[in-house]
Amino acid sequence: MSKDQAHFGDPCIHCGTPHDDVAPGPCSGVSLTQTHRELAELHASLKAHEEASAKESARLKGEIAKRRAVVNQVEAGLDAEKIALARTVLRVTDYSRGGSEKASARADAIRQLATGEPIRRFYGDLWHVAFGTKNYDRWDGQRCDVEYGYGPGHGSICFSIGLLPEVRKRDPKVLTPAETEAAVYYLTHLERIQAAEKAAIGADQ
Repeated sequence: MSKDQAHFGDPCIHCGTPHDDVAPGPCSGVSLTQTHRELAELHASLKAHEEASAKESARLKGEIAKRRAVVNQVEAGLDAEKIALARTVLRVTDYSRGGSEKASARADAIRQLATGEPIRRFYGDLWHVAFGTKNYDRWDGQRCDVEYGYGPGHGSICFSIGLLPEVRKRDPKVLTPAETEAAVYYLTHLERIQAAEKAAIGADQ
């Protein structure tokens, strides 16, 4: 162990001297145990730094992808403002994973949004259930409309269209004309919109 070990920490973890009281020269309290303590603290500091850095990198990549998606949407001739407004009322998962009956779920959602009338009482009402499809046994994309907060009795949801929780709390349960137009637009162009989003994410891989 070197006798020229510098002070470390405030107060110093070796000799306990506060930073303001440290005299010039090496620390006189160095021991093997204290050096291991210093090593552990350095590892902890490095881990915290790397975790914070990774979190910030992920945040920045997400923000970059959002803006690239807008650019891609405009380049594809899509209306970025309507898409942004639609996302304030709708939650829609990946249409490409929806299977054989995904088109019926989208068509019913568009129909209810456009007419303001549910497809059928409760289990055909977007204000009470999400329209979607599920994978079950050997059936890829069986139509399955599920009450919010619940899952299917069998299988797993692979695609869904629903209203956001804060929207469903409205009284009366209505969308504004602008929200309705944006939501219908979003679902009508869903494949192109999601393709632009995936291209934006892929650009950073």
